[in-house]
Amino acid sequence: MKPTISALTDWAKDNGAEISPEIEFTEDAVKGICAVSSAELSNAKIKVPESIIISSQLASTYFPVNPGDGNTWIKFLLCRLKFQEELRFGPYIRNLPQTLNSPLVWNPREWQLLEGTNLGNSLKDKLYKIFTEWYEFVLKYSHIFASSPLSHDIDLYKRFDAMGPDELYVDVLQHAAKGDTQLWYSFSAFLWAHLILLSRAFPEYIIHPGCNEGSVILLPLLDLLNHDAYTKVQWYSTNNNFYYEKLETTGAGQELTNNYGPKGNEELLMGYGFVEECNEFDYVALKIRVPFETLEAILHSEDSIQLPSLDDYTTFAFERPQTQPAKEKCNALFYKDGVTYFINARDDKCLIPLLELFSYLSKAQTEKWRDLRPRLQGLQALRTALQSKLQQLSLFSDISDSKTYSIDKYRRHCADIYRRGQHSVLKHSISSIKAVEKSLIKQCGDRLLNLKKIIKNDSRFTQDELPSLFKGEDQNRVSFEDTLEIIALWVASKVKYDTFNSKHMWIGQQFHSFLKRSLSLEVTQDVKALYAELFPQNKAEISLDEVNLAYNFVLENSFTRSSSSNETILVRNG
Repeated sequence: MKPTISALTDWAKDNGAEISPEIEFTEDAVKGICAVSSAELSNAKIKVPESIIISSQLASTYFPVNPGDGNTWIKFLLCRLKFQEELRFGPYIRNLPQTLNSPLVWNPREWQLLEGTNLGNSLKDKLYKIFTEWYEFVLKYSHIFASSPLSHDIDLYKRFDAMGPDELYVDVLQHAAKGDTQLWYSFSAFLWAHLILLSRAFPEYIIHPGCNEGSVILLPLLDLLNHDAYTKVQWYSTNNNFYYEKLETTGAGQELTNNYGPKGNEELLMGYGFVEECNEFDYVALKIRVPFETLEAILHSEDSIQLPSLDDYTTFAFERPQTQPAKEKCNALFYKDGVTYFINARDDKCLIPLLELFSYLSKAQTEKWRDLRPRLQGLQALRTALQSKLQQLSLFSDISDSKTYSIDKYRRHCADIYRRGQHSVLKHSISSIKAVEKSLIKQCGDRLLNLKKIIKNDSRFTQDELPSLFKGEDQNRVSFEDTLEIIALWVASKVKYDTFNSKHMWIGQQFHSFLKRSLSLEVTQDVKALYAELFPQNKAEISLDEVNLAYNFVLENSFTRSSSSNETILVRNG
């Protein structure tokens, strides 16, 4: 056992901690510190006494803690314990990681490994939020934090948007990663403490059920246990002491692990600095920006459409009832920055709320989102969004050489595993969307009409009516960019000559319903451009207004398949 680990366990036990004697702490080349049972052990327990728990109550013995300050004082307490070398928690502080591996403190070349990912795209924003937390706090409590030594950090904060990754890394990130800053309340020290808390914190409500929402604590000794999403454990409290109990037998030589709940590699990498290969809990976050008026309409009249919050996805090994007030989630302002959905490959049901939202966003004013056309169009829109995200992820190419920064092998490994997981989830979700689309089209095929069916069942149009539209024009130069254009001409022709056959009478009926509310429809720029392209001599047998009506009718009564052909398909109202 390393001397620092031995000193930590002795210190914890001297202060009232209890741990099964069969449990030994060893160091693994890959996992780091591990707790291993020397003999078969049932229901292994660890007790962390209140006296060594790092909490807001402990912080209040050092600082003027205000309940509204959240966990910020705990971070500054960690800074003071480490960088002012307080003896009280010395064995614990000295045993904390020497180097942090959260991407928040990677060097600029290592950041490039995450380009195109959610994580890579969010790093600077996340850093700014942490920087803002620090900045506002040192200003608020300027009587504690002397400002003159902070002038450089404050200048960095004010110039944050203009700072490049090199300056950010040299001045802040490398010192936070190594924990080697000189001033205990500098931003580098605060960022170090933030990452320690992020990676090792436990929910305070287990020992103090009435605590503020989101309050966390640090549990020396217990936070040495590695995470395993399949381990069955319980956390509980007696007399403000924290207890861990494994609810299954640990075999001789087996590792004793904890369970923080099912977590994907994005959360593991950001918060804990590691990833798991073949992580079945991997997810991809999709943030959908919805117009404010649409959000209000959904919240007030569409109870079945789910607009989730982060609470809906956050899980812990020790569950707590959902905390997000219902009234807050019913306020459209809550979603002003977007609605975030998490998808994974374990259960395709996670796609259902997304499909329903995209169906709603695809519906016309005269439709309900459960109608066939908006459901099909919603499928296409979601598929396009997923494919766009996959394409962005796939654009990554290996990074350029640099004499300034080297890439840590472990961090490259983590980035590779994370990217592969994101790629796998997106590929699976796209395949699932395609399967849903295929099933729905097969089920409702008699209500769908594409160009292939039109050509097959309406030779009159292709042989007579279409050529007649171009009398006076050079027919050899006529070409169509997509099926939408030719289907619009087919509708215009059928309406003009009243020649719908029996299979297509429903098109005429839907067109007349459309016409009743669209008589004063303004000619769109797209239609003007199309008409000028098809009929440059302006000698067509069909007018611009007729083409405009037909074109907009097709737009309102069809969906476009998200494929290379961009096929337009008319949909019969049900």
